[in-house]
Amino acid sequence: MRTFEVLAWTEAGSFVLYVPEIEALTRAAQLADVEPAARDLIAELSGLEPAGIVVRLTFRRPRR
Repeated sequence: MRTFEVLAWTEAGSFVLYVPEIEALTRAAQLADVEPAARDLIAELSGLEPAGIVVRLTFRRPRR
């Protein structure tokens, strides 16, 4: 299992999801879609199996 930090915040009526470790972001329309969307993004860009990805979700914008 591999754990990834995911930052989430709302913007323009959806959730923005940012994965600092891979410097990538995506959006999810509903709260129930946040973790699956983050897991799919990480799997697609890293080549890891989705079942082996743990998402640690924090609701805040990234620091600049």
